[in-house]
Amino acid sequence: MKRKQNNQDTDPDKNKKHQKTDDDDEDSEELDDFDADEDSLQSDVGDESEDDFEDDIDIDSKMQSSDAIDTSLSTKISKKKLFKPPTNDELNQLKETENLYHSSLFRMQITELLSEIKLKAKRQRQIEQVFTTVKDMLLGITKGKAHELMDQDWLPKKFVKVPLHQSPEAVKGRFQFLPPAEVKMVGSFLSNTCVKPNVTLDISVTMPVECLQSKDNLNQRYLRKRALYLAVLAKHLRKKEEVEDLHFTYLHGSHYKPILILKVKGDTGKPVTVHLHVIAEEGLFKLNRFHINKNNVRKQWYRGETEDVEEGDQPATPLYNMEVLSDLTLTQNNDHLTNTLGDSQGIREGIYLLKVWLRQRELDMGYGGFSGYILSMYVAYLLSKRRLNKMMSSYQVFRNTLLNLSKSEWTTEGITSCEDGEDSQRPLLSNFLETFDVVFVDVTGYFNICACMNKSCYNRVHYEAGKAMLLLEDHSLDSFSLFFMTPLPFLRKFDNVFHIRDLSCLETSVTKFDLADRAMDLGGDVVATVTPSLISVLQRALDRRITLLQVKQESTPQWSINDDPPTPGSQGQITVGVLLNPDTCTSVIEKGPPADSPEAEDFRSFWGEKSELRRFKDGSICEAVVWMQASNEISIKRTVCSEAVKHILLRQAGIPAESICYIGHQLDPLLYLPARSKAGFRCYGTGEEETIAVTRTYDSLCKILRNLKDLPLTINSIQGTSPAFRYTEVFPPLPATAPSQLMEADDTFQCPKPTKPTPPHIPVLKIVCMMEGSGKWPDEIEPFRRLKAAFHIALGKILSNEHKLVVRTTPGYVDVKKNNYIFRVELAYTREIALIKSHRTPEGMMKMRDTSESIQLEKEIVALPKLTSTLHGVQQQHNTFSGAVRLAKRWVSSQLLVDHIRDEALELMVAQLYIAPNPFSVPNSPLVGFLRFLHLLSHHDWSRTPLLVNLNQEFTAGDYAEISSTFSNDRKTLPLMFISTPGDKLSSHWTTGSPTAPILQRLILLAKESLKVLESQLNSSQIQAATDFKQIFRPPMDIYDVIIHLRQRMVPRQNQAVDINNETTIPLYLTDRPSTVMPVYEFDPVQLYLSELRAVYSDYALFFCDRYGGNLIGVLWKPQAFDKSPFSVNRIAGKMPILLDTDKSSDIQTIGNIEAILEDFQVLGGGLVSKVEIKKWDFGSVQ
Repeated sequence: MKRKQNNQDTDPDKNKKHQKTDDDDEDSEELDDFDADEDSLQSDVGDESEDDFEDDIDIDSKMQSSDAIDTSLSTKISKKKLFKPPTNDELNQLKETENLYHSSLFRMQITELLSEIKLKAKRQRQIEQVFTTVKDMLLGITKGKAHELMDQDWLPKKFVKVPLHQSPEAVKGRFQFLPPAEVKMVGSFLSNTCVKPNVTLDISVTMPVECLQSKDNLNQRYLRKRALYLAVLAKHLRKKEEVEDLHFTYLHGSHYKPILILKVKGDTGKPVTVHLHVIAEEGLFKLNRFHINKNNVRKQWYRGETEDVEEGDQPATPLYNMEVLSDLTLTQNNDHLTNTLGDSQGIREGIYLLKVWLRQRELDMGYGGFSGYILSMYVAYLLSKRRLNKMMSSYQVFRNTLLNLSKSEWTTEGITSCEDGEDSQRPLLSNFLETFDVVFVDVTGYFNICACMNKSCYNRVHYEAGKAMLLLEDHSLDSFSLFFMTPLPFLRKFDNVFHIRDLSCLETSVTKFDLADRAMDLGGDVVATVTPSLISVLQRALDRRITLLQVKQESTPQWSINDDPPTPGSQGQITVGVLLNPDTCTSVIEKGPPADSPEAEDFRSFWGEKSELRRFKDGSICEAVVWMQASNEISIKRTVCSEAVKHILLRQAGIPAESICYIGHQLDPLLYLPARSKAGFRCYGTGEEETIAVTRTYDSLCKILRNLKDLPLTINSIQGTSPAFRYTEVFPPLPATAPSQLMEADDTFQCPKPTKPTPPHIPVLKIVCMMEGSGKWPDEIEPFRRLKAAFHIALGKILSNEHKLVVRTTPGYVDVKKNNYIFRVELAYTREIALIKSHRTPEGMMKMRDTSESIQLEKEIVALPKLTSTLHGVQQQHNTFSGAVRLAKRWVSSQLLVDHIRDEALELMVAQLYIAPNPFSVPNSPLVGFLRFLHLLSHHDWSRTPLLVNLNQEFTAGDYAEISSTFSNDRKTLPLMFISTPGDKLSSHWTTGSPTAPILQRLILLAKESLKVLESQLNSSQIQAATDFKQIFRPPMDIYDVIIHLRQRMVPRQNQAVDINNETTIPLYLTDRPSTVMPVYEFDPVQLYLSELRAVYSDYALFFCDRYGGNLIGVLWKPQAFDKSPFSVNRIAGKMPILLDTDKSSDIQTIGNIEAILEDFQVLGGGLVSKVEIKKWDFGSVQ
């Protein structure tokens, strides 16, 4: 059933392939579930409307059409029809759905998608009329005068220029324009396989035989005449009223093959895009003249020499030959495609689905891309081989094509559609395999359809097809969204990406790889010349460190008809992406063959001076390349691939390291923590080593706690609950060894000196110890707590007396100092939760009722330990999880929103990217994990779709159904950001109460903009070492009404700030400091000040601050707090009375006293606050 479609997504990153036509209705709906409370932010937060937020909602949740709903509302179904038995067709359809599709919903989604991307009959008629119009215009062009091929002055260059880069200029031959011999419709519109929205009408324009001479196959003569013919067409068409716009572009990115793009007015006012292809008349050249072993570009002509050499002494020009053959075989291949596909609707719809799948992966564009034409020809090939049949449904065609593609080997075995074996001059398949990287031979047996494709593009298609088959086997996944609605941008797809920016250095590569003949074959396109060799070198150099390597398919340029064509290979940069093998990508040694083996010399030749002999632990002596010390930080080891790429490209291709921009570690400085030791700055890296040190100390403390014998009850389980134990602490703590000059100390404790800066922040690491069960535990909550306090006292004495640890005991916990880390050990027993829930009714009955205290305690002693253990396991499986989640938390905090969304919610969102990464692979780079986090946050449909985080793969099919049903039925009572885990399926307790609607909208807007800015920076060809990647970590402060400035010296986390300046105090850590005194810990005046502000003024304002070194507090007034209200003694705080013009005392009203509140901000922050800055004095908007 069709449904109405919402506003189309305006974000370029969203899928734009399935937008409605002009005739379709568009609708936007209110986010009723996202209405803010009276106490929530309103439009002050950046004036983001709810429509802006709706634009981010996934297209698959919005694909709706109005027609069916209107029909269903206007047509009343009788009971007789309603209970009518299903027909045979309906039964067959149900059976097919059960056997072939994941679900009925999946089939309905595919049906709806097909209706969205197929051309409507009205539009088809309009395009057919445009074809007639264009054909008449082309056939009406008059004959021109004859000119020498080099003489092109007759062409009015002010209005049109030849769309071909002509080098060398000297060429023999004459050109005379004659009206086309034939104008035919070709391409996807003719075969009815075109997909919206990029529908084009392809028209072939046949040059008459008289335009060409017998030797025009040589030295680019045919291609130049073809370009001149196209220019003449453009010259005449630009004067036509029906033609709105004229541009040139390259066919599939090949600079040899310009085509003319024109937009022609249609009946409805919407123009039709037409591509004009100029081809030679059939039979003019014999196909064997362009055999892959023959030469058609003379070396002496190309180099400007006069000496004439026989063809036998010339190098073959297979790529040039293929470019000409693509024109000569166009009609025959087009007829073959149309005849093979026949009138089968299922086959065509399958091709529609395949094209959408391909387009979402950005594989169908640019030079050497896996175009829709190749895809359609492959489906025709499978039909001819009976691997598909015309009775299949669209889904069967889609699935079987991907299955065959995943099992194919076009690089080593190749395929051919030619079944005619009579032509003895036709090259063999083995000849094609020796010449080209990828082989798919057409029906003539002469033309390789994939001649321009490199191995990396085919390998990516092969990889994606294999991955697609795995997804289709998993019925728990939303396959429709993964295949057709989720774009896979290059930057988020690959773990590491690098740009080769200075393409002038590729001239050196041509020499080093000895590719002069290939460069001539390609007409001087150095990028296309060198790319296959670069791929081979990089593949060998990275080898076991990667699972996939691809050179990015760049979009094909377009230019005005009066502009010069782009120079071949002038795309700006070459971008290469790699998927890393997490097990080997950080290995610091590249082990080679044994020193006495024949392969050793080749290894030394490949790696050069980096290669050396080393003895390994197994006693073998082998060649090896050592990239760095094994003791280096993990963040440094992640740059091994970068070092290998830069070294090998310099050695083998002559590309200097300065020309290579390697993307993978650009955000690491956000996790650096400046710290000093006596020897200078302490090496902190990105904190992974500090987390490991904390974990080791924790393990040793756990061992002590498990072996305690003198406690009345034993400890059943021990689990750390602090983020450091989940590897998600943004800045893992350093040992508490700051110098004592900052503190006053007695024998056991230290206190900060009021005349000194605040000591560096030392967090406590919380540990929950679950006690064994016993019938002697009290049945009342107060006795229970007193008994627990006695246990804490006993535990503190044992740790102090027997294990000589420094402890501080309180009724609720014991703080323990071990290896200069502070652990907070809390004894717990699950019965306490039940005691807090218990309450006695007036009738004397005991009932259980959830309270805020019981819910919080359950989170702390049940849910959080389990979550910590699970996320610890995620980190053990995927070692970049820590970096990604810490970048995400650092970003949220830098936007001053860290106190408005729980850390655990952010951690679960990042965990989802690792647990269920489809259609991507698991991110093996913190940067890529962070990019995907921003995309998930900004593009997930939070209002309509729960985020299901299947920790430990514990969800069952029944759980998915239950969660979906509960979410739909109870949506208005559930949290706005609903995150479901196996331990918390229906309540989402990590997001209950926060974020609120305005905060969530703000997060989404900031995430979308940050993603756009960061991807723009990383994709830029101008990226430099000085590029400011911290830009997205600096919050916009113009939205706040008041900004409270803090004294930097009083901020204990100042060295964690995004920007460090000369006034920042870098803490000094001493390695030889005695550990007999408990330091100042968990002391953060900024957080204490914020707590006071929220406790006193939460009715008046919202407060925002960066937890990690922020020295600004943003304040937003709540509009309703400044409304006039009746006087009340109980609610006079922060208000002032105003007297109305009456004599009645009841008419006294109160209003917010802003001046007094601002003064209180300064008073409460005495010694901490430096000034209170008023950003907006016009309070009329909040009164």
